[in-house]
Amino acid sequence: MQIHIPFHWTARTHIGRCPRVFNTVFGSVNDGDRLTRENTELVIEGFPRSGNSFSVFAFSNAGAGDLSIAHHVHSPSQIITAARYGLPAVLLVRAPQDAVTAGLAKIATHRTGDLLRAFAAYYRSLLPLREHYVIAPFETVTTDFGRVINAVNRRFETTFTDIDADRHLALSQKFLAQEKFDALQAGAPAETSAPAPQFDRYSSLLKRAEAEHARVLALAADDGTARSANNA
Repeated sequence: MQIHIPFHWTARTHIGRCPRVFNTVFGSVNDGDRLTRENTELVIEGFPRSGNSFSVFAFSNAGAGDLSIAHHVHSPSQIITAARYGLPAVLLVRAPQDAVTAGLAKIATHRTGDLLRAFAAYYRSLLPLREHYVIAPFETVTTDFGRVINAVNRRFETTFTDIDADRHLALSQKFLAQEKFDALQAGAPAETSAPAPQFDRYSSLLKRAEAEHARVLALAADDGTARSANNA
């Protein structure tokens, strides 16, 4: 169920800092199976359009199998709950301009200012829980997902199967083919041809979002998943 109000994402992000309240509201109108529970075995979360779908797909094809994976809620509550229960968690992150632009192309009723506010609040709220998740930058997710899997295995002592470069390419191709097939089956509309957002109107919000993005990326180096690690 999609709700489009001027401050939808800002509101849900702030409410998401209180998992009990957020989960009650979310579960009443959405699929509650995606929420993080005490018996969840893996949490994969990030702001919308940050590689969420591919990450779930890749983990499911790397030894995760039928594991219970919490995903696609796009709320801080997911990682907060994972930290509370000591669950393996992955925090996805993408440059705010790219994430917001992709979000607007997907659903034209989203608003640039709302998404930028929510982006900054989302990542800022999770920084105090840094030790409870692996950071997965979008560039790494889309080019070398094996680094993310290896980082999860190191931090949480899990045994997910590594994905080498050839396997990553094969999974990427399979994922894109599946996405196209699912869209056709569902009769889903193509992404809108909305004009690119005019970020100059929201320069202060963009700077705030970029600052949070930079803080998260700086910490990703500790996980071996930062962009610089890819170039090593």
